[in-house]
Amino acid sequence: MDLSFSELKDLVFNASMGSNLPAGVCEDLSFGVSFLESRSLPGCKELLYSLKCERHPPLSPQKNGVSLIFSNSRAIFEGLSAIDLLVSEACKSVILEDIDSSMLLVGLASNYYGLSFSFYKNKSNDIEIRLNNSELNNPLAKRSRMLLDDNVFKELSNLASNMLVPESELSRTTGAGAGNIDND
Repeated sequence: MDLSFSELKDLVFNASMGSNLPAGVCEDLSFGVSFLESRSLPGCKELLYSLKCERHPPLSPQKNGVSLIFSNSRAIFEGLSAIDLLVSEACKSVILEDIDSSMLLVGLASNYYGLSFSFYKNKSNDIEIRLNNSELNNPLAKRSRMLLDDNVFKELSNLASNMLVPESELSRTTGAGAGNIDND
């Protein structure tokens, strides 16, 4: 499926909403995944994999010197928190133990324009992230159109359809759609 950046961003946002994620997380994911795909990196596949990983209540990170450590990490939960903690300068580094998608972390970090991060692989699936004080000199080339595998597109569209409600008079009167007085 051939999509523009905006079309892909909207599809990822809707699929994330259809997966019952908070709107702010959906927005971060839509830009991060689109960033990856526009640079020929598998953002959509990584998102789908991450959405299928077991969900559990987020745990607070443990402090270890100037680092914070999240155990049993998921990019869409602890990964987002880790990046926010680095940007707010609450710590010097964050370690995400057994992270489900390190690629998705790169996309999520791209949401902070003008900041750069370093990613270090410590063990099998442990990633350490640090905030750099330098800007990227040679960013990855960006494409204007993204080609998604048909199965990936169908899976994302299926998730996005979870946001829809059946068309009925009751759904319209309770807020679905444009309403009964739409005149555009």
